[in-house]
Amino acid sequence: MNSIFWSRLHGGATHFPIALIFAAALFDALGFFLRGSHRQHQFKVLGYWLAILGALSSFGAVFSGLALSKWMVGGSGLVFRHHLFVWPAFAIIVALGTWRGLVGPRTSRRAFALYLTSMVIGCALISVAGFFGGEMLLGR
Repeated sequence: MNSIFWSRLHGGATHFPIALIFAAALFDALGFFLRGSHRQHQFKVLGYWLAILGALSSFGAVFSGLALSKWMVGGSGLVFRHHLFVWPAFAIIVALGTWRGLVGPRTSRRAFALYLTSMVIGCALISVAGFFGGEMLLGR
């Protein structure tokens, strides 16, 4: 398959995990900070499913990205910068999605605070990886 196909597929496939993970972080944060609210449990359940779906959909983005880069895990220039942030982001997203799937929507407050901190780090890494991905697309 040609690079135009993989470029379009990767461009489309990356939006799902990004949107799902950012939404999971938002709803999980609402569930964490709105203690005593009748919506707290609903926010946590929504965050739970979004985190799992975000982790699962990240595999499509990674596969299409690897195919686009001709299976190079590192690279040079902007590709290297993109991969420098995308691999830790992918690891964090998959780890957090797996953890949420194993423990369920109800966890201790301390464990959930650590989860939310890790989620914010994952979102930051995704943002920087996306920036460098966009720079590659623009040819800078």
